[in-house]
Amino acid sequence: MTRPIRAARYLAGLGVGLAHTFLALWAGVAAGTYAWQHGITLPLPLDFSASAAWNGAVGFGLLVAMGVLVWPQPWMTQVRRLVQGRPLALCPTCGGLTEPAADHTTNTTVKELAR
Repeated sequence: MTRPIRAARYLAGLGVGLAHTFLALWAGVAAGTYAWQHGITLPLPLDFSASAAWNGAVGFGLLVAMGVLVWPQPWMTQVRRLVQGRPLALCPTCGGLTEPAADHTTNTTVKELAR
């Protein structure tokens, strides 16, 4: 019974990552469209060709898409791990995200539960 639940939680975690990726792609396309419609180009030393508007739209779209992918990544990792049932905790020594410490105070083996 736990394998289907674990598989469903894993797929839901992948769905969170997929939704984040689609959000980044949508933001990049929207930013590129905005740059194209408003004539935003790359700075002159970088692009002075006839296709400056196109290059500006692509560059602006890529910049926004990468920002949407990279900036909220720690939060997305926490959400994905929560959905999967494996939450992350702050490390008390380094302050980074890590697996929570295992609770060894409870007796969970079959031999110890029978006593």
